[in-house]
Amino acid sequence: MKKSLIAAAILASSAFASMANAADGTINFTGAISATTCKVATGSGTVAVAMGTFSPDAFSTPGHKTAPQAVNITVNDCPAAITTASITFSGVADDDDSSLLGLTKGTGSSQHATGVAIGFFEEDGTTPIALNTGASSAKPLAETVDNPLNFVARYVATGATVAAGLANANADFTIKYN
Repeated sequence: MKKSLIAAAILASSAFASMANAADGTINFTGAISATTCKVATGSGTVAVAMGTFSPDAFSTPGHKTAPQAVNITVNDCPAAITTASITFSGVADDDDSSLLGLTKGTGSSQHATGVAIGFFEEDGTTPIALNTGASSAKPLAETVDNPLNFVARYVATGATVAAGLANANADFTIKYN
């Protein structure tokens, strides 16, 4: 009798397991890996952005932003088939707001600032580009000229209190064509 109950339980559980694997739809992936893309112009592969020095009192409320600082990336030698590009910024996210770039953690007497992070924005300075998940709007490209891809970065208060310290960070950028 016990063996019959165990066999029935196994049979019933296998029926439910197959229902858990039922597909509701299909996802088809398309794309290409191309050896012919634009080139990142000399000097644009590593971009230095001087963010400035600010008092903690300059950040009156969470979300308060400093003046925008230019982040300029230039691509050139674009094939005619590539007409637009967008940028994704990636790096270590801030502990309080994952859409912002966290500051490099300081040690010893080189403590990092707290309650603040770095945000990436479109060139207008107001449209945010979320770190690691967002992408910029598509920028037009031409094949025989330097193509500037201009953005801005701003310090953004992530808490009610900002504490003084180093406010450095590093991010990577990835260019997606067409």
